[in-house]
Amino acid sequence: MTKRKNTTAGGKKAVRDSEQRFRHIFEHSPAMVYLTDVAGVVLDMNVAGARMLGYDSPEDLLGLKSSLHVYADPHDRERFREIIEQTGSVQDFETRFRRRDGTVIDVRITSTVRKNKKDHVEGYEGFVIDVTDRKRTEGALQDSEEKYRTVVENSLSAIFIHQGGLFRFVNHRFAEMLGYDNPEEVVGRPFWDVVHPIDRAMVKERGLRREKAEFSPARYIFRGIRKDGTMIWVDLRATHATYMGGAAVVGNLIDITQNVKAEEEIRHLSRRLIEVSEEEKKRLAADLHDELGQAITSLHFDLEALQTSSGAKPGGQKKLCERLIRTVEQMADNVRKTTSYLRPDLLDHLGLVPALEWSIHDFTARRTETEVDFQTLGLKKRLNPKIELALYRLFQECMTNISRHAKATRVEIMLTYSHPRVIFIVRDNGVGHDPSKRGTAKGKASGGIGLLSMRERVASFGGSIDITSAPGKGTTIRAEIPVG
Repeated sequence: MTKRKNTTAGGKKAVRDSEQRFRHIFEHSPAMVYLTDVAGVVLDMNVAGARMLGYDSPEDLLGLKSSLHVYADPHDRERFREIIEQTGSVQDFETRFRRRDGTVIDVRITSTVRKNKKDHVEGYEGFVIDVTDRKRTEGALQDSEEKYRTVVENSLSAIFIHQGGLFRFVNHRFAEMLGYDNPEEVVGRPFWDVVHPIDRAMVKERGLRREKAEFSPARYIFRGIRKDGTMIWVDLRATHATYMGGAAVVGNLIDITQNVKAEEEIRHLSRRLIEVSEEEKKRLAADLHDELGQAITSLHFDLEALQTSSGAKPGGQKKLCERLIRTVEQMADNVRKTTSYLRPDLLDHLGLVPALEWSIHDFTARRTETEVDFQTLGLKKRLNPKIELALYRLFQECMTNISRHAKATRVEIMLTYSHPRVIFIVRDNGVGHDPSKRGTAKGKASGGIGLLSMRERVASFGGSIDITSAPGKGTTIRAEIPVG
């Protein structure tokens, strides 16, 4: 009997110790711990739960019906009850509670049924955590993602991310621009697949280097290839970035095919206008040479005959003839110079180099104070006649500007053929000028008609021209024209 009493006493003590431990957990849990009956009336709640709901103590909540005083939406209480009655427990049930001051918080409930000794459900017990801050953060993140998704998907430019040489993301505009039905057709493919074979090696090399942050500039133009094989021109802007924890490239493409075609059309029209102008100059030079030249020559012969017929008679008639002959000779010389300027015969018959040499000799003969050094390199045969004419006109304009404005004592001219382009440089040691004041900044158009004409001629062949100058430092003009 004594032994049985000791066992019973020990069992009661164990129960009391267990209840104390659970009570301690109940009271000191940072989450809400609650107890309700089947109808949802609050039977017990810890201090953390009362504070969560804005009450001073748990006693203020006892006896309150949760569907009316706790749930922001009573229908959520009904959903909770239906689930727990069917399954016996609820895991991470998300709803909203209303605090005492009327504010609403987001919560997550984990609960189970509580049964009596007869296995009848008496109520529910469990815990609740406040997830308001997390939901707010998730909402802000969702809004941010939605905002950027909207911007990216509705962008007029094609946006992409490539990593490890493969496309990881492209927007709908990217797929549309390159003729694909949807972005999924592009994602996972090498980024150089959409580059035309002519530019593929260059774009691949630059893209892989940029992925490692080893390449600049961030913008350049290349030829892309659509799904159907047609070619487009694209303007690329890209930068090194980090994506999903790894090095990547983020960029966008803009279709500039129409712009390129328009530029080509303008260049074609410009070249045609120049050709028409040159044809007109050639015709005018021929007319001057044939008609006016012949008339002057005939007049010269007549005057010489008149002078001969005058014999040795003294008087003003002979002197008049001599004066008229000198005037006619001067007129003939002016006609030759004019026709040579309009269309030099040497250029048509012998080529650019002999025409330049003759013109330089004529220039130095008239301007003895200016030394001209002319060098050629790599020109073993004649260039395209149209290119030769363009370079000759460039030379004429340069020498005209030097004679009128430069006050130079030395001019250096270099003509070089370096496949696939010809390079023409004219450098003087004249007074120079300030590009910012005269509008002749390097690589930009001048306000002068002559320099503008030079640029148009060079551009019509797909070439480029740079003009550099500074006060007291002279002027250098460099033109490059692709021979092909």
